[in-house]
Amino acid sequence: VRKGDIDKGFTQADRIVEAEFETPCQEHYYLEPQGCLVFPEEDGQVKVVGSLQCPFYVQKAVARALGLPLKQVHVEQAPTGGAFGGKEDLPSELCARVAVAAKVMNRPVKMVYTRSEDIQLTSKRHPFKMKYRVGITREGKLMAAEVLLEENAGAYATLSTVVSYRAAAQALGPYVVPNVKVDSKSYYTNLPPNGAFRGFGSPQAAFGHERMMDIIAAEIQMDPVEFRLKNIVRPGEETSTGQQLKDGVGAEDTLRKAANISRWKWFQPGVTAEGRYLKGLGMSTVHYGNCLGAAGWHMDGAGVKLQLHEDGTVSVAFGLVEMGQGALTVVVQMVAEALGVSPHRVQVLPTSTRHVPDSGPSVASRNVVMTGNAIKDAVRKLLPILEEAAANLLECAVDNVNIAEDKVVDVTTGNQVTFEELVRFLFQSNRPVEVQGWWHVRALEYDPQQGLGEAYFAYSFATHVAEVRVDRLTGQVYVDRIWAVHDVGRAINPAGVEGQVEGGTAQGTGWALMERFLYQEGAVLTSNLSTYLLPTVQDVAQVDTVIVEALEPEGPWGAKGIGEPAIIPTAAAIVNAVSSAVGVQVGELPLTPEKILSILDGSTQWETPVKK
Repeated sequence: VRKGDIDKGFTQADRIVEAEFETPCQEHYYLEPQGCLVFPEEDGQVKVVGSLQCPFYVQKAVARALGLPLKQVHVEQAPTGGAFGGKEDLPSELCARVAVAAKVMNRPVKMVYTRSEDIQLTSKRHPFKMKYRVGITREGKLMAAEVLLEENAGAYATLSTVVSYRAAAQALGPYVVPNVKVDSKSYYTNLPPNGAFRGFGSPQAAFGHERMMDIIAAEIQMDPVEFRLKNIVRPGEETSTGQQLKDGVGAEDTLRKAANISRWKWFQPGVTAEGRYLKGLGMSTVHYGNCLGAAGWHMDGAGVKLQLHEDGTVSVAFGLVEMGQGALTVVVQMVAEALGVSPHRVQVLPTSTRHVPDSGPSVASRNVVMTGNAIKDAVRKLLPILEEAAANLLECAVDNVNIAEDKVVDVTTGNQVTFEELVRFLFQSNRPVEVQGWWHVRALEYDPQQGLGEAYFAYSFATHVAEVRVDRLTGQVYVDRIWAVHDVGRAINPAGVEGQVEGGTAQGTGWALMERFLYQEGAVLTSNLSTYLLPTVQDVAQVDTVIVEALEPEGPWGAKGIGEPAIIPTAAAIVNAVSSAVGVQVGELPLTPEKILSILDGSTQWETPVKK
């Protein structure tokens, strides 16, 4: 990213602060390991059923491996026991191998990894090393920022280039910085590969920019909330890539609400009454570009198929997938809302390449946005058919027909029929009963050479505040409470949003405090739950979720994504809180008890190098 004049920006700054940070690998640890079944079918076709996120990726990989046209490879997503990005590209390799075996032997073949095989062979979250150099005025305004992000790709590139793209675009968070220079680089190493993981480079970048915001605030002796408010992006202002944001900008709202509900102004860090614990409060504010962005725009479309049945029920097939995030519930809600029928009428079919066109990958928090807009497109095609049939049935003008709450009403006379009666009439009069919907993100104005312009079409925003206790005897960090305020546009399913946030904060807590992925000469040492520690119910905080609805005009009913924003602010908020509690600017994850004890006893080898 190259924006403004970086040298001039630093010249105009009254203070320049530099710091370095490091984040570790992270294992997805979905409950269900990688697995698939492949069935040879008649006429040389094959059917693949697997635990996967991206059926169209798998279709292309299997077709290429077998030398078949795409029409002869059918991929169906089985109910999937978690993914978090770990089942984006890896199933293509697994399914292709199994498909070759099935084709050669002409019989069904199943392959499921053991847990240790899964951990050894699959991709992880990229470890990052980050260098920030930021210039600010005496009043606390950001003037210039130079950032270097370096990512460990492992033995194969996988999705590292796209992770680099997102990390670069979001390296300075939801703040206004007039002069920017960001470089994001991935390196090959002789280690297992790293790839897609919930947040896709954003948690690492957020750790960098939010640690930097707290460090700068401390250097200029300004409250971290006040400092953020001085620089937060507002409607009409530009991101670090020079993209002017107009609508759906809830960054300031999340920041103010989080500070208010956490009683930020009244919190006193320091030693607790019993003397054993140090307490701290930390904040993190982030943004997240929805969908694939300018780098993946060519794949950023999705489809649905709606089919009416004679009993008045509706089947919907969509091209993205349910992997535990609650997509099926939201799809039912959106179809019912768009058609004016009760949710119990709607059935969601398994995601299959047979039912819908290539809808790209189920990643980048794009499910609600893409599928919702495709549903609205399909219903725009279906409603005129229904309304014309209703006008014939009710003997009224088409403009007088209203379909809502399972009733079809002539608004001028009050005459009505049930939705079921209308659909039965539709069948009797031989009208179409099946439509397809499609939606693609609009063209984005973006200069890849300079990294400037519309990196993403819309952004979700969030602020997390973490309250922690640090045990001075054991070095253990306890996260007692997290206040999580998220701008999701329209919350299609508020309970689902809360579930996503609670899961994301748990996952972010593990990355921040205990998850250590270890190798020896390229072999994984932490290949099971006795060696790779995940947070349990006793390790996660009480989470208070607050929803902000800054509606996105291009989202369905104003909605934006939540799946990945749920995890992005958590680690930075926790580490900011710990740094406040212990009085040392910590710059590396995870904050294990050993690291905390080394800080408390004065050997501050884990302290962030800060240059002024």
